[in-house]
Amino acid sequence: MNEDSIHKTEHGIGLMCGAMLLLPLLDCLAKLLGQGGISSGQIVLFRFVLQVLFLLPVLIITNQLKFNFEYLGLQILRAIAMCLTTFCFFIAVKHMPLADSISIFFVEPMILTLLSVIFLGEIIRVRRIIAIIIGFIGALIIIRPQFNSVGIVAFLPLIAAFCFAVYMLITRFFSEKILPIQLQFQMGLIISPIMLLLILAFPDSGDLYFTNPSWIELQLLFSLGLVAMIGHLMIVFATTKAPANLLAPFQYLEIVGATILGYFIFNDIPSYLTFVGIGLIVTSGIYLWYRENQGKSSTEIKIRT
Repeated sequence: MNEDSIHKTEHGIGLMCGAMLLLPLLDCLAKLLGQGGISSGQIVLFRFVLQVLFLLPVLIITNQLKFNFEYLGLQILRAIAMCLTTFCFFIAVKHMPLADSISIFFVEPMILTLLSVIFLGEIIRVRRIIAIIIGFIGALIIIRPQFNSVGIVAFLPLIAAFCFAVYMLITRFFSEKILPIQLQFQMGLIISPIMLLLILAFPDSGDLYFTNPSWIELQLLFSLGLVAMIGHLMIVFATTKAPANLLAPFQYLEIVGATILGYFIFNDIPSYLTFVGIGLIVTSGIYLWYRENQGKSSTEIKIRT
């Protein structure tokens, strides 16, 4: 590897680390808005409307504003999966500590591995099965005390992880068919009317009602959309500078960012059980990443919420 390649790789790793430390701010803003009375459905609506509005000039400036609605059914399914991921996760962070929610969510690689076996016919061996089981045990260790305090909401990060695994499975299919930024833009175009229709159809629902945001809440919603766009673009540009299989382990820095923000903003102090669960989930996830990337190069990185 020459000096230029090393510099590009280091730049890519720096962008990835920055994105993973920035994205927990997205969840932090969603938590602040949810606790302030804005419904999770309304937050999701604003998040994806703003994604469309922010990405539109980027696509125009870079001359990438093209619409590709090939395999529209799969694109809609992918958008619904991301919509459910974001909706469930925003409800979860409203009631649970950020670190706990994100840590449980990181069982997604294990779910994705299982779905790949079922739908793609990939082979799974005993050691990977053991890693998946250990990862789920780590999630249950975190979920159990949360279930005692918030009830069924404690399982929402797990549901979000499953929906995100479905999203990633479909994203694999589109990885070489549509540019990532275009795919994100079109996903926003699909999700926005879906969320608007749900809010209009279920105005009395506990998590889908619409309220007029205050000036401060509008600023928080705008900031949420801006953070989401910047974080996701940092990931996209990181993958153009460094191999995705090299960047993947740095995703777990998101747990570090969530723990720090949770402590300083919400005074959330993770319990020793949370740290045990995080350790099991991260260890299992890194092992799966290592096994899946032995002898091959991965071409994808997660872009969550």
